[in-house]
Amino acid sequence: MEWSSLRRSPALSVPDRLAVDLERLILEGELKPGDRLPTEQELGELFGVSRVSIRQALRELEARGLIDRKPGRGTTVRSTAARSGQAGSAISALLHPANGTVELARIMELRAIIEPPIAALAAQRLTLRDTEQLRALVEEMEQETDLERYAELDRVFHQAISQYTHNPLLAQLTELIATEIAPSRRHSVQSPERRLASSQAHRKIFEALARNDAEQAEAEARAHVETVLREALKAASSAETPQIKEQA
Repeated sequence: MEWSSLRRSPALSVPDRLAVDLERLILEGELKPGDRLPTEQELGELFGVSRVSIRQALRELEARGLIDRKPGRGTTVRSTAARSGQAGSAISALLHPANGTVELARIMELRAIIEPPIAALAAQRLTLRDTEQLRALVEEMEQETDLERYAELDRVFHQAISQYTHNPLLAQLTELIATEIAPSRRHSVQSPERRLASSQAHRKIFEALARNDAEQAEAEARAHVETVLREALKAASSAETPQIKEQA
């Protein structure tokens, strides 16, 4: 892990910048479950900031359930299973597809039910650091031409919104759903036109979130996920094999 390459967000305080950068690495999977972070002293030396700032950033990530800090054992990235516990295991079992097309369609219906209210809740609770993280994701998606990388940014964007409800249970639920549809994202064949439409939808969701407009954020999220649901159901009904090409 090249720690010195982390991007910086000048609009934020030092602890918030660090928390945003580390969170992005976790959401994108560069920091994987079980990975150990450098010590507070090492991070302070790498970034040229005080241990107090490092400690505040790590405390924020710990409160979000993204890392585990134990005296004498250091700081590690928490796994999805560790964050979700028995409830998460039960949900994961329910989501595990027995029939790819049918189960993915059901997952997409679940997304259509839960994601719009999650966006509304996030709009009410969004902090400056949350807004800057989402802004960076939207801008990167708008410039990205590699379709597989775009799909990964897409996943991170939706996961970040659920994180910004500041309700770990909602974040865990959406992470489990994202895990189930990850194979279809990776193997989907996305056109530039579909990517453009998706980017425009993400931009509308972000702008509503940034205005703390809960009603509009919910409406934009609903319009987006219902469009994806229609595409998934269309693919499910016409597919000859238990596979759906899905991109959200």
